[in-house]
Amino acid sequence: MNRTNIEHPTSNAEHRSWGHAPCALEFEAWRFSGGWWLVVGVCRAGFGASLPAAVAFLALMLSLEANTATDAGAHNWPRFRGPNGLGVSESRGLPVEFGPMTNLAWRTAVPAGHSSPVVWENHVFLTGYEDTRCLVVCLDRKSGKRLWERTVEATRVERKSKPNDPASSTPAANETGIYALFSGFGLVSFSHDGRERWRRPLDPFTPPHGMGSSPVLAAGRVVVVADQVSDSYIAAFEGASGIPIWKTPRPNLVGGYATPVLHDTDILTGGPMEMVAYAVDTGERRWSIPKMGVMPVASPICVGDRMYVYNDAVPPYEQLTVQMKADRNGDGKISPDEFPDPSFKEAVRAIDRVYGNGDGAVDKEEWDGALKLMRTMNSLVAIDLDGEHSKERWRTTKLLTDTASPLFYGGLLYLVKNGGLLASVDAETGEILRQDRIPGLEGNIFASPVAADGKLFVLNESGKLAVLQCGRDWRVLAVNDLGENCYATPAIADGVIVVRSERDLWAFQNKSMK
Repeated sequence: MNRTNIEHPTSNAEHRSWGHAPCALEFEAWRFSGGWWLVVGVCRAGFGASLPAAVAFLALMLSLEANTATDAGAHNWPRFRGPNGLGVSESRGLPVEFGPMTNLAWRTAVPAGHSSPVVWENHVFLTGYEDTRCLVVCLDRKSGKRLWERTVEATRVERKSKPNDPASSTPAANETGIYALFSGFGLVSFSHDGRERWRRPLDPFTPPHGMGSSPVLAAGRVVVVADQVSDSYIAAFEGASGIPIWKTPRPNLVGGYATPVLHDTDILTGGPMEMVAYAVDTGERRWSIPKMGVMPVASPICVGDRMYVYNDAVPPYEQLTVQMKADRNGDGKISPDEFPDPSFKEAVRAIDRVYGNGDGAVDKEEWDGALKLMRTMNSLVAIDLDGEHSKERWRTTKLLTDTASPLFYGGLLYLVKNGGLLASVDAETGEILRQDRIPGLEGNIFASPVAADGKLFVLNESGKLAVLQCGRDWRVLAVNDLGENCYATPAIADGVIVVRSERDLWAFQNKSMK
């Protein structure tokens, strides 16, 4: 084995000498990457060198921990799409086939809501709603038993486009508690045992389709991004008290729905028109990358010093006039007064001001002309992160997802599109390696893909959950049917995959792993 394949543990690694075999082998144990590792080496007899300095690294590394699933990366799923929004868990032994009668650990009825479940230690948290009641629910991770439920009364009813609902934002958890965002109220935090820690009412949100971004935790703060038609902002609140720390205005256009990610001391969030980095401590705008789409739906991912951002555009004119009945008087133009929602009124004015003739209304030619220009920025972009020197590495418009966020796993990117279309992509170049449909996974896909144990999990709206073997030439292992509509992204923690359907929360686990 080439000795460059094994690096000497860093200086902050724990080290234990187990002893030496004077003839040929030496043994030492080092603690790094969350586990104890046994290093076996061949001693250069006669040179008087110790193992760290004089071993020709003919080596074998064996984990001395009973189960790697106890590491933090496998045990917790603390926010939307897990640790830093990557959608990846270190869990092992996940089931391939599961359903109402197969590898079901538990199934529990839950309130309405399309937020995704999160996991912290022995608890599963999710949000929901009943009429004007905003709900935070805590379940036992092993049994699914409901431990507590807390209520916050909504102070308003905001416009939503299906499948968005009053509990669309996924909560975030840490060792202190759970933090939930409700569009009809604001922020609220509870301890793990259900004690209310604080609540922070926020002004109404005005994205055209309703609030869809989820809060994230950074440096002891709760960060919220509100991309809207007017009064857009990113803000941070003290995690211990909910007290506002800073609030930074963002550009207004047609709203956005993506959840930010973290890189070092920066918060990174896409759209509109750019990807921006903000300082966690002050909210200062630090740097940006231009030529992004105008309405981010899918969330970005950050892998080391590389970021992958996907941005979307506004809907076509026909969708506005037919589905949303925007042209109420049938004159072939959309005027601000024809929209009951003030956020859409501002969107029409913005489109007319930037792309139209300035007459105060927008017709099909003006709207679709603007849309055509916007779509030139509609792409998946790879960015090499280096502070103010960050730069675009590549971009592609060949396969664009609808709602699902991209996934990086095993050195490859995976993109999922409505109709069950899946592509594996070279993460270094953006080249599509394989693009094909997943049989049995037709229809819309609102949940984002997740991965663990060498497997990719893709869930569609009708409750079909495909399990695939990861790789450039991925292959389908099974397509499982839950029989209920699903909109939330699954959580993976400690060998269990947790899936929310419209009526239930399911936990699937290999029976042999119980």
